[in-house]
Amino acid sequence: MSGDQSSRSAWLAWGAVVVVLLAATGLVTYGLTHTSSPAAPAQHAVTSPRVLDAVSTVPAAVFDRIGSTVPGVVLTQPRMVEGQPTLTSHGRPEVLFIGAEYCPFCAAERWALVVALSRFGRFTILGEASSAPLSVFPSTATFSFVGARYSSRYLAFTGVERYSAQVGADGRFTRIARLTSSQAALLAANPPAVSSSAIGAGPFVDIAGMMVATTSGFSPALLAGQSQAQIAGEVASPPAEGQEPATAVPPTGAAVIASANQLTVGLCAATGQMPTSVCRSKGVRDASQSLGAPA
Repeated sequence: MSGDQSSRSAWLAWGAVVVVLLAATGLVTYGLTHTSSPAAPAQHAVTSPRVLDAVSTVPAAVFDRIGSTVPGVVLTQPRMVEGQPTLTSHGRPEVLFIGAEYCPFCAAERWALVVALSRFGRFTILGEASSAPLSVFPSTATFSFVGARYSSRYLAFTGVERYSAQVGADGRFTRIARLTSSQAALLAANPPAVSSSAIGAGPFVDIAGMMVATTSGFSPALLAGQSQAQIAGEVASPPAEGQEPATAVPPTGAAVIASANQLTVGLCAATGQMPTSVCRSKGVRDASQSLGAPA
């Protein structure tokens, strides 16, 4: 076996181990490190226009090329659901995200969700954030939905960050927001796969009551050691198959795109398959088939 193949095999084997241990590690870490705290404001730098543009203008050909799978990477699929309360806001289907800024799984899921939502509208303001530095997958670069602004003719978006990544004087993560009674009911009915027994960190995504995700679509390990700008660049232009670097570099951009395609299936179901340029694209059709969703 060549050196390149050995490096790739080593990365893939390690990634599989991470996936197996992911939930157990997160549960132990969160259960030991955080509980609720009094409300406190979160302060973030604003994501640069260059990063916003990179994640908002991913070429359609990239979505189609990646599809819904990444060789050697285990993706956790969202699921289509029935019987959930229909979510709407201002007459449009509502996408609800519930998470916490300290949570690396939330950090990973935000990337896929921002990219998917950007196919239906545009974020004009997003916070630049990272997960807690003293936890599993420390300081994972991501966004924050605190104060986020999103506009779309097709969808409404609500992003709730319950806790920050900042630790207060009492040694606990500071609270940012509380859930409404209806949001709490949705979360209770769909508990996150990785959470604290005390507060349920997330991530949780509900797309108009038609699709639910209760963990990140891929391991936060794929984002490790990279800045927000570096990840955005890889999302905008992931290497083509067979063009990966010789070293065992994780396929970050491809994982974000594949997860975004899967979330797009739910977004298209919510919008009645509009816009057709997105919802009838090859990448979304591939993801729909992998999810077993109706065409």
